[in-house]
Amino acid sequence: MIELKHERERRGWTLEDVAERTRIPLRYLEALEDGDHEVLPPGPFFRGYFRQYLEFLGQDPDAQSPEHPTDETPPSMDEGEEYPSPIPPREEVPLIRLVMTGFFITLLVVLTLQLSERLIVGETDLERSPAPTSQQSLTPPTAPQKVRIHAAEDVTLRVMADDEIAFSGVLPGSETKVIKAHQRIALEIGDLRWVTIHYNGERIEPLGNLSKPRRIVFIHDRVE
Repeated sequence: MIELKHERERRGWTLEDVAERTRIPLRYLEALEDGDHEVLPPGPFFRGYFRQYLEFLGQDPDAQSPEHPTDETPPSMDEGEEYPSPIPPREEVPLIRLVMTGFFITLLVVLTLQLSERLIVGETDLERSPAPTSQQSLTPPTAPQKVRIHAAEDVTLRVMADDEIAFSGVLPGSETKVIKAHQRIALEIGDLRWVTIHYNGERIEPLGNLSKPRRIVFIHDRVE
């Protein structure tokens, strides 16, 4: 038993250090080092404390056989007192907790980064796709029909684009009106002599009497 004390002192540990880490009562540690069998509990309690102390000191518990009476009945104790069961050194438990805590923290960080990346991508897509205005809804920029009307003098004009009124009133001289539509553009012009009309970039020359009110309809690159 004297080797236990020697190994402990060689490592620079006090009995209090060992008792705190192994949870073995201090009086049992002293008895183990001194070989005091009267203090130590008998049977499995003694063998358990002995093996636990050896393992804590880095010794092989199977290489040494404790000498102690094999009576399995513990000695009489004061009322309410119990023999504490041998407990593994406490330093093993914090290591497991640290590993598990590190795993969950890493998982939380990864999930947070993924969520943040999705939110950033979503906001970027929204910024790149501005909401359409009411004017864009009525005359989409991709409309295949485009009519440009330029007035040399004031002229009455009514324009229907896809069955919606796009303009109605007097187009002042020297002003230009551009109309876009998907299916149909209808023009009602008071006097064709004072206007020039371009359809999809090509000038249109209406036939007949230009001084009378006329109605011109454009449908899929055709003029009615």
